[in-house]
Amino acid sequence: DELVCKIIAESNTDYTVENPLSAVPTEKGIQLIFTVFTADPKETVTINKSSVAMICTTREEVSDTYLEMTTGIKPVRNSILMG
Repeated sequence: DELVCKIIAESNTDYTVENPLSAVPTEKGIQLIFTVFTADPKETVTINKSSVAMICTTREEVSDTYLEMTTGIKPVRNSILMG
């Protein structure tokens, strides 16, 4: 699974994250869905580092969608380029 989340703490053995969402491909493109269905979404989640294959920075449009889904804030980007 590919997760999009906010890492709020790190130890030698694990990551503590908030609001983990899974990126899933659909015929309309990538969508973010809830990763944890049965836990309280306001609680943090611990991920064991031995379960992590890679960590990377998300693309700006994915980051913007994540921010909107988890906070309700829709980022506004200023650009002088058109088209």
